[in-house]
Amino acid sequence: MDKIKRIKQLVKELNIHRHNYYNLNKPTISDKEYDNMIEELTNLENECNFILNNSPTITVGYEVISKLQKVEHPIPLKSLSKTKSIDEINQWRKNQDILAMLKADGLTNEIVYNEGVLIEGSTRGNSIVGELITHNCKTYKNLPKIIPFKGFLRIAGESIIHKDDFDKINSKLLDEDKYATPRNLVSGSCRQLSSEICSQREVNFYAFGVLECNKELSDSKFKQFKWLNELGFSTINHVKINKGENIYQYIDKMYQIAEETKTPIDGLVFTMDSVKYSKSLGETSHHPHHSIALKAIDLAETTKLTGIEWSVGRTGVITPVALFQTVLLDNTEVSRASLHNLSIIEELELGIGDSVSIIKANQIIPQIEENFTRSNNIEIPKVCPICGGITVIEQLNESKVLKCTNDNCSAKLLKRFSHFVSRDALNIEGLSEQTLEKFINQGWLKTFDDIYNLDKYKSQIIKMDGFGSRSYSKLMNSIEKSKKVKMQNFLYALGIPQIGKGSSKIIAKHFNNDWFTFGKALLNGFDFTILDDFGDITNQSLYNWYKNDSEINMWIGLINIMEFEKEEKKVELSLKSLEGLTFVVTGSVETFKNRKELEELITSLLGKLSSGVSSKTNFLINNDISSTTGKNKKANDLGIEIISETQFNEMIGRVV
Repeated sequence: MDKIKRIKQLVKELNIHRHNYYNLNKPTISDKEYDNMIEELTNLENECNFILNNSPTITVGYEVISKLQKVEHPIPLKSLSKTKSIDEINQWRKNQDILAMLKADGLTNEIVYNEGVLIEGSTRGNSIVGELITHNCKTYKNLPKIIPFKGFLRIAGESIIHKDDFDKINSKLLDEDKYATPRNLVSGSCRQLSSEICSQREVNFYAFGVLECNKELSDSKFKQFKWLNELGFSTINHVKINKGENIYQYIDKMYQIAEETKTPIDGLVFTMDSVKYSKSLGETSHHPHHSIALKAIDLAETTKLTGIEWSVGRTGVITPVALFQTVLLDNTEVSRASLHNLSIIEELELGIGDSVSIIKANQIIPQIEENFTRSNNIEIPKVCPICGGITVIEQLNESKVLKCTNDNCSAKLLKRFSHFVSRDALNIEGLSEQTLEKFINQGWLKTFDDIYNLDKYKSQIIKMDGFGSRSYSKLMNSIEKSKKVKMQNFLYALGIPQIGKGSSKIIAKHFNNDWFTFGKALLNGFDFTILDDFGDITNQSLYNWYKNDSEINMWIGLINIMEFEKEEKKVELSLKSLEGLTFVVTGSVETFKNRKELEELITSLLGKLSSGVSSKTNFLINNDISSTTGKNKKANDLGIEIISETQFNEMIGRVV
């Protein structure tokens, strides 16, 4: 096995064993075996001069700085010329060997090594001056801290958060707290003053070019990429297209790779393979001539902005929604699009009457792509549009948001009740938002436990429009049924900031679905950061909620009403437990009816499932181990073991 690949595998395995020993108190190997693995890793690191940031042989603390310093790029990181025309790319190509690369949608970084040690990391900034973020670059999951090359090396690349990790982070947040795109999340994460925050965001770095090196390198960028791989870097997914080959056949292939690897992109980049030829082409003040970007094609329509609607969420965040003259996109009439926060309004410099282009991002979500007028005349409401309460502008998730300060705002209350009764929460059928609004206006619903006293208003409810005896009985049955609930659903229903469905499930599992044990832990100052995927922000959010008297009143009356279901751990005694291990399943199966049956067996043995390969994956199950698909490639890059179905059966002791 390649020595650097073995280092990555050892780091992964040792970190699993450390987690099992220190966090779960369930050692999976003996001290002697652990020491032997550490010794092997140390020797390999010394031999190869290669150390990963998360290697257990080094102690990496979290660094906090007072502000981001400016740094000038010796070689400007210029933008690329862009086109949506493949014919234009063919004309640019001039029958040369070229590379096609994913145009990752993240944050461009410059990384510097000297004497084999990472000494500096910075953002692209305005291409000439960026911000120094070395403390955060040292927490990137796949960026080496030490490399076997002892000279000077300056490289450029993109820091990204993969779509599956982005979805996982968003799943823990309330709807109004969610990030709009992976790019927004990675940009805010990499520019944090505390490296602890960045370390929790699953940031990965993919090199896309050598800027400076005091070693004579190949004239081929393709071979330079191979050299970077040998040093232990992950390079952006790329393919070489030889002169005479048609680029059309590679475009779909590259987009497929992006989908398989969960890489957020906004198109492809084509670049000349020869470094000498690239330099001979020269550059403008804006972009070099050796590369060109093929933008992702989103059909856009130009229209006129007619207004801004302000929508109040259950935490008081007031979300702006753009209103515009109706356009037809993908055979659908569209006349509104969420702007998510105030920062987007500022970036687009929006004004009523402006000429704007509308797209459906990923063919799904309408959004404003560009503002051609930029009159910048939107007035931010000083009072809540629903209750008239005073509004304030706050910084939330690296963006400016508008919030209503009135705790008794009826819009907040309506959204909270609507969330409380939703399918993934208490799942109370018959309480639509329209019905809830009527009940709130009547004064019947002020706190969550009031739902369980609605029978007091039977005569009034039956006489309401849309109600009758049958509808009332159906509603009461649904309310009664909701009293028996899983703790994870109850926690999610409460709408605690930063606690989404995933976080609620983790808490419920840790406290064995016992609400009182959970409450006692809060009372005694339990540190929730020991739980999987919990950081200081989530921990603090829980305690802010717990210390808020109005929040306590929301749930304290429910505790004697609810009956929390206990989930039995279904472990087949004849098979080995998979607790603490995370699996990704891909490809066809042979000894199971389908992949779902295999996945259900993994979870029944207390294992975890993930839809995509990440640094937290322990095993990728794929009967085609030699496949070059995106999941296999990413597993190999991260040093994650790929096992066949037969090997999995052997692992758990399953006889077929």
